[in-house]
Amino acid sequence: MKVHLRVFVEIENLGKVMNSLTKSGVTGFYIVEYRGISPQEWQGFNIKEDPESAISIIKDYARDAVQVCSVLDEEKVQPIIDEIGLILKDEKYTIVEIPIRRIIVNKGAKDI
Repeated sequence: MKVHLRVFVEIENLGKVMNSLTKSGVTGFYIVEYRGISPQEWQGFNIKEDPESAISIIKDYARDAVQVCSVLDEEKVQPIIDEIGLILKDEKYTIVEIPIRRIIVNKGAKDI
């Protein structure tokens, strides 16, 4: 089975995760940039439900972070998780594994 592995890290740890994936034999991954707030930072906030208030809180408190994603064979996932755990042992990170039932790739029409 294939697994969609997502590793959420603060942006300063991006290189560590990319190097770890490459060292583990991962040949392809993609990165999504985002602004995030951890539950510990979010605790106690009560946001007014207007969009301006929500956007203001995100701009003021969220941190730059990235999500490094790759589709892997299931047997490669645990060694990568172990490696990331070692290199980021003192850092905040989140790892999500999502099983993939199927992958459909459409290359589209090509004009030759």
